[in-house]
Amino acid sequence: MTTVGERRTWLDRAVEAVRRHPLVADAVLAALVAAVSLGWATDGHVARADRVAGLVCAVLFALPVVVRRRAPLPVAVGVAVAAAIAMLTVPGVSATIVLPVLVIGYSVVVHGPRWAGPVTAAVLVLGGVLPVVLRLGAPGAGSAAGVLALVGALFGVIVWLLGALRRAQLRSVEQLRERARLLEEGRRQEVRLELLAERSRISREVHDIVGHSLSGIIAQADGGRFAAARDPQRAVEVLGGIADAGRDALGDIRALLGTLRDSHADDPDGATAPTVDDVPALVAQVRAGGLPVTLEVTGTPRPLAAGTGLTVYRVVQEGLTNVVKHAGVATPTRVTLAWGPELEVAVRDDGPRGPRPAATRDGYGLVGMRERAALQGGSLEAGSRPDGGFAVRVRLPLPVGAP
Repeated sequence: MTTVGERRTWLDRAVEAVRRHPLVADAVLAALVAAVSLGWATDGHVARADRVAGLVCAVLFALPVVVRRRAPLPVAVGVAVAAAIAMLTVPGVSATIVLPVLVIGYSVVVHGPRWAGPVTAAVLVLGGVLPVVLRLGAPGAGSAAGVLALVGALFGVIVWLLGALRRAQLRSVEQLRERARLLEEGRRQEVRLELLAERSRISREVHDIVGHSLSGIIAQADGGRFAAARDPQRAVEVLGGIADAGRDALGDIRALLGTLRDSHADDPDGATAPTVDDVPALVAQVRAGGLPVTLEVTGTPRPLAAGTGLTVYRVVQEGLTNVVKHAGVATPTRVTLAWGPELEVAVRDDGPRGPRPAATRDGYGLVGMRERAALQGGSLEAGSRPDGGFAVRVRLPLPVGAP
């Protein structure tokens, strides 16, 4: 026993086969139309005197059905002219051309231009009335003329309506397919943008971790080299600081790689990433490396989202790294966290007056800080100070209604 699901699957396969091979399907339909028309020509619908002409018309009018999709308008015009000639010359063969004409009329409404629908309906109505007009002079034809004309006109309207409904259905299917294609393309574009954003995030993280750690290690190594000759104990302390900085960098890199391996991590910035609470430890670490840096906090600190807290930490880290790289490890530096309607993070140093060679263009560090600030809805200002040195200032919005 065939279930509903099996019948639906069979129907879906049949529709898909017709869609893939329309010419074969139309050839089968033409054969069926010819068979029906030939049956009507031999079972009494056509007079014996016109039977040969009826058989010929049944075959000839069924042939255009094969190309009804490829050239609907030319086929419809040719069939309409041929049908008019056949009914005028041999009125008795009308029964053999009715079905092919209806099929071709339906096809031109579905596959032809939009204006072809009303024109086809008018032609079909006229074709239904014409045989009645031609037989008005025949005996006993007057009483049935009105009924035949009404039936012919009704067939024309029905074919037009069915064709219009099928046309609308096909257009709807095409629109759905186009929408699905656009949605798929949009999804691919979204995935592509997400991959680019993830690559940018990883690049920023690696730059901040490696750049800061290596700059600190290099600065401490230079200081330790000079301290080794005068104060061996100080050199030992410097070497310990280098080892600590290396271990911290290695831990940060491992944490970053861990978030990349964890495909179920919804927030790679949140779980093990540093926050604003780690800024004092960062400042102390840099100070231990030899940079005379101070931290000033004004206002009332408040909780921050993981992404915002990470942005604050990375901005301070990158700012201090730039001081070590461009101004020197002995440059006095101030880090400021000003809590108010918004959070202002500033890193200022007292380096030499005038623009720095490396600060005249945005390196990866400044670009990364600007991207981080923009992702949190904030802004970044960076440049040389009029009284000497360099300053980086980031403003980040705070949550509305936060205490």
